[in-house]
Amino acid sequence: MNKKIVFYIILSSFVSSIISIAAYSKYYKEEISRFPLYSSSHPISKNKLTSSETSWNNYTKYPDFTTIVEKTIHAVVNIKNYSRKYNNNSNTDPFDFFFGFPDNFGNRERKHQKNDITGLHGSGVIISPDGYIVTNNHVIKDAEKIEVTLNDQRSYNAKLVGTDPSTDVALLKINEKNLPFIYFSDSNKVKVGEWVLAIGNPFDLNSTVTAGIISAKNRSLGILREDNQSAIESFFQTDAAVNSGNSGGALINTNGELIGINTAISSSSGNFIGYSFAAPSNLVAKVIQDIKKYGKVQRAFLGIRGMDLSIVDSFNLKNFNIKTNKKIKPQPGFLIIEILDGSGASDAGLKSGDIIKSIDGVLIKGIADLSFIIGTKHPGDKIKIVINRNENNKIFNVILKDLQGKTKIRKKEEMFLSKILGATFEKISLKDKKDLGINYGILVKEIISGRLSTLGIEEGDVILSINGKNMEKPIDVNNVLKGYSGDVTIKVFKQNGQIYIVGFEMN
Repeated sequence: MNKKIVFYIILSSFVSSIISIAAYSKYYKEEISRFPLYSSSHPISKNKLTSSETSWNNYTKYPDFTTIVEKTIHAVVNIKNYSRKYNNNSNTDPFDFFFGFPDNFGNRERKHQKNDITGLHGSGVIISPDGYIVTNNHVIKDAEKIEVTLNDQRSYNAKLVGTDPSTDVALLKINEKNLPFIYFSDSNKVKVGEWVLAIGNPFDLNSTVTAGIISAKNRSLGILREDNQSAIESFFQTDAAVNSGNSGGALINTNGELIGINTAISSSSGNFIGYSFAAPSNLVAKVIQDIKKYGKVQRAFLGIRGMDLSIVDSFNLKNFNIKTNKKIKPQPGFLIIEILDGSGASDAGLKSGDIIKSIDGVLIKGIADLSFIIGTKHPGDKIKIVINRNENNKIFNVILKDLQGKTKIRKKEEMFLSKILGATFEKISLKDKKDLGINYGILVKEIISGRLSTLGIEEGDVILSINGKNMEKPIDVNNVLKGYSGDVTIKVFKQNGQIYIVGFEMN
């Protein structure tokens, strides 16, 4: 009898130990996974997915993503862009630029009168329970009405909070509470080869999920720079199937966190041929936080022009006035060809011919790495750059500036003129006024998208007056138009020396 009692005591202790170890292991994994991956300021989701929820099917030996999909698919929405611009008088679909979508796909015909409002589809991701949604700028471009449909088929008219063509990101808002949403993850920690899921609405087929891996990082395709020289391209490349309509949808990791916004494919047919591209979450997060807080992205610039060292053999550096004693060989890095006056790079002492090797400890292989890291910064931020000059490494501390050469964040009210007109301006020096033969005016520094671009006004033109008020400095635009409603008349001094008068109606 005593032996039986001892046996049961030992057996009970053994079982208790197994249970305790299992419980501790589960607790330990959950505690690890609950650490905020994006930043210490990010709230921690009570529904945070753990790595154990990505199980493996014992029969197929493939990962099972069902739990992750169930917890994220309801946070991806269908976005419909209603615009008179895209009707049967135009052969251009705004998605053709990124995805392509032949007009005869599925024998579909567009039968619209000239002034009919045509609906075009894309995707978006809910990023907060109170209705903020991130998508691509090209999804909602030129929209007169934006309709958002949730996965449960509830529909809402969305407000456009702001856009950033430089990164092809837009922020929307719908009036609703307690919505499902997806947390951001730190895209810098994404590794080539890891599993990812793409969720969106390809060909207007709602709630489609595809799986793949990260094929490459920091891809620069040149598609955004065709329309915007300040564009930032540093895409994730993935083999998860993405097609027309996925634009603006979610790219998530195996923890169910947002690591990117699906943006583009490279395809002659316009349909998926094996790889697609997504804007990384860290860049997207910076853009939408700026839009929400300041009304516009606070873009920082290093103030240089140059080229990737990987293609240096294709150019004769003497044509760029770069003097070097030894031949520069193709290698990781970015070659500075020109330093812009008054820029942070100029102030810090960088020179033409310098090779950027790293920024804040991050290796710079080329323009994609460089534009990404600068794109996540604000004017006034300090960065540490390692430069190779005459085969010697030197360290420079650079304070970044905006296009106007300022290091301060511009307040929301100062952003009004840029948001309404779709442009930024700068004061003209007395010397430049004399050279141009004018006594007043402000220079159009950058055209984004908005009123001025539709009026034919270009970068380098000079705004002489608005509603008869002479322009002397950029804030004058704000003083004339803030709170104004009615016809707006603009006198423009074009770069060819001619003067034009253009106008639009402001509500």
